[in-house]
Amino acid sequence: MKRILSLTLALALTLPFGAGAQSFNHLSLGLGAGTDGLGLELASPIGSHLELRAGYGMALGLLGYTFKDLSIPEHPGSASGSSVKVPITAKLGMSDARLLLNIYPSGTGGFHFTVGAYMGAQRFARATATGLPNDYNTAGIEVDDYLVKADGGVLDAYLGAPGLGAPAFAVKPYVGVGFGRAVDPDKRVSFVFDLGAQYQGKPGIWASGEGLTGRVKDVQIAPESLGDASATIDKYAGYLTFWPTLNFHLYVKLF
Repeated sequence: MKRILSLTLALALTLPFGAGAQSFNHLSLGLGAGTDGLGLELASPIGSHLELRAGYGMALGLLGYTFKDLSIPEHPGSASGSSVKVPITAKLGMSDARLLLNIYPSGTGGFHFTVGAYMGAQRFARATATGLPNDYNTAGIEVDDYLVKADGGVLDAYLGAPGLGAPAFAVKPYVGVGFGRAVDPDKRVSFVFDLGAQYQGKPGIWASGEGLTGRVKDVQIAPESLGDASATIDKYAGYLTFWPTLNFHLYVKLF
């Protein structure tokens, strides 16, 4: 992914920008929807071969699924002991800024390559486990001197995907193709279709933990703490290393 990103940026730099007067001489506002959530963008041309797009989007609570029969240890920290089945509901929980560059091989056509990145919080999906045994309310799961506890048998966690960044600030490179111009020189309203993928890295499970001093912070739960459920979670987390991104945008040229 990093090699593709570098090559695409190099291609962008070799394309002619056109007359300087054509750069940033228009601005469009766009509304989008897709697998990266609902988004708002601003776009401006850089000559006839490039468009710069910047925006923000979120997919909080969209597209959920409940795993009904995941087995976890009956007692936290005792993966080899008895287990119980609990339902875990997961829903998309991403929210991020995006900075993207559309590259048009033809100065007049709509087909384009897109390169850029999604940036912000590493939260990708929110997960809620219910019906946990009482030991999860009292003893909790120990993670590096922090305790992750359930409340009334309910534990809230999230799937974190940092991409090439860090837990505090995720950077997810994006490469894709599409059709349409965010800033159409001949039309006030335009439509853009994009299809690509974000590199997320391998997601991990995170939850809020409390330290011995009372400090609270998000900690990553080790897969082995989840017993038999870890295999299922690992399997689906592996599928999410590259997140398919399909979206449609409606743009209105402001000037």
